[in-house]
Amino acid sequence: MPRKKKAVHETVLVVDDDPDVRESLSELLDEKGYFVLQAENGRKALDVLKKVARTPCMVVLDLAMPVLDGHEFLKHRAVDPVLRHIPVVVVSGNPEPARPLEGIEAYLQKPLEADRLLEIIRRTCEQIVTTRSR
Repeated sequence: MPRKKKAVHETVLVVDDDPDVRESLSELLDEKGYFVLQAENGRKALDVLKKVARTPCMVVLDLAMPVLDGHEFLKHRAVDPVLRHIPVVVVSGNPEPARPLEGIEAYLQKPLEADRLLEIIRRTCEQIVTTRSR
């Protein structure tokens, strides 16, 4: 019997300059029923977010990227009245900074614990859906 494809829950934007990481995360999220958008740097991510019809329930963000890194993306997001409400989980190869990053849901270090990331995304996106339906 063929497997039934899960219904699309919500949209998630994956931002990472490494195409293999982007693709792996996208496949993982797609298998869980999320609609996945991709961007290779912070500038492209901002462009995607301004053009997309369906606002993502989560951005999965690398910090070390060319063009516009994750730190700069977070600064741009913080001052934009529409984008600042989109939750972000940072996924980085660097250890968590001593001074916490403002405006993020979580900081996960690579190599990534996929189950932990999925749980954060599931919980956050469910809260957004619940809030929207009120």
